[in-house]
Order: sequence, then C-alpha cells, then structure tokens
Amino acid sequence: MTTNSEYPAATRKRMLQGPTSFLSSRWEWFEGYSSLRRLTGIALLGILSFLLLFCTPPHSVIEGLLPNENYHDEWVYWVPYKDASSQTVDSTRINKNAFKITISDYNRDKIGFVRLRPLLRLELQEIIVYTEQGTTQVRLDTISSASGTPLNDVLQNWKDKKHHYDYEVYNLYLQRRIAEPADVEAIDKAIENALTTYRNDVCLIISANKNNDIGRFIFSLHQSFLTPEQVQSLDIEN
Repeated sequence: MTTNSEYPAATRKRMLQGPTSFLSSRWEWFEGYSSLRRLTGIALLGILSFLLLFCTPPHSVIEGLLPNENYHDEWVYWVPYKDASSQTVDSTRINKNAFKITISDYNRDKIGFVRLRPLLRLELQEIIVYTEQGTTQVRLDTISSASGTPLNDVLQNWKDKKHHYDYEVYNLYLQRRIAEPADVEAIDKAIENALTTYRNDVCLIISANKNNDIGRFIFSLHQSFLTPEQVQSLDIEN
C-alpha cells in the first residue's frame, strides 16, 4: 500500500487540497501542453513555407490569348532567337483562344519568338519574348504584344516606338512619291525628324538596360543605325 509520504511534496499538497484542486492543476498542465503543441505546429508550418518559397525553382510561364477560337488545337511555339532546334523549342496546344507555355529550365533567360506554324503567321504576328522568371502575358493578333515581367515590358516599350516610327516613315514616303516638288523638302525634313526621335528613344532604352540581355539585344539590332556619338556614349562591348 502506498502512503502519502511516498508522493512528492507538491503532489501531496494538491491531494490534501481535495480532488477539485488536483484536477484543476492537471487541466492547467494539459492546456499548457496543448498551447505548446500549437505554437510548435505554427513554427514548423512557417519553416516549411520558407523552404518551399526559397528552395522551389522559379518558373517562367507564357500565357497567351488569341482574337478568337479559330486556332483551337493548333500548336504554339516558343523558339529561341539563337541555336533553335527541335530539342530547344517549348510548345503547347491552344485551348479555344488561350494557351500556356511553361518554359523548360534549359530555355530560361533567353530571347525567342512566340509563333504559330508558318501559314498562320500571315494572320498572327510572331512576338519576341524574353523567358525571365514570372508570367508573361502575350496577345497574338495582327499586331502582337507581350508584357507582365520587367524585361518584357522594356521589349514592348521598344516595339511600340519602332512600330510608331515605321508607320510614320512609311506614310511619309508614300506622300513623297506623289508630292509636288515644292513639298518634297518639308517631307524629307519630317522623315529626318522621325529618324532623330526614334534614334534618341532607342538610345535611352539601351542606356537604361545596357547591363542586361535586352539592352544588348536592342543595341545589336541598332548599332549601325545609331550615330557614332550615340554608340560611343553607350560604351557597350560587342
């Protein structure tokens, strides 16, 4: 038979105080234990979320829309600007008027084109897309566009300015073909002004991005187009 003297002093004290006090102390211990378990669970969840956030490889995704559902089930491709082959192309099928291309790790951080098969490119303009981390939103149409990530926004800004320049100069040359001799000089001046504006715009875009792939890409397309002074001021190595 066990006597009271065999229990620890704190336990004997609670027993002498009666069953209510003893049960109350046990309940307090249980509540403390439960709180500790909850806090431990929250801490473990936080650590797991941290590991998932920083250990999961970032993805590059291209989500696209088309003007209608006429292209349903057609293949859409992302094709690298350099060294394109059947092994370096990412692709998917169009679902109704939308698609989603998940870029493979090999093709991350590269310049390429989103395009359909050759015949359909007469209807839908192919578009340059840089496969950086994040989701790039593409709209394929007679004039296509891409945005949603920092460097693709830079690309789209340049493409908008180029489109405006091409359209303006094309129309000026059409006017020049049928212009009266007295009007030719003014049209030539307008063409020169458009050229100067575009050169300055391109120079600013390149200058702000000369340390990334997009700035160097745009520079490679315009090096012979820019003035020698602009090329020197950019100071970009080939």
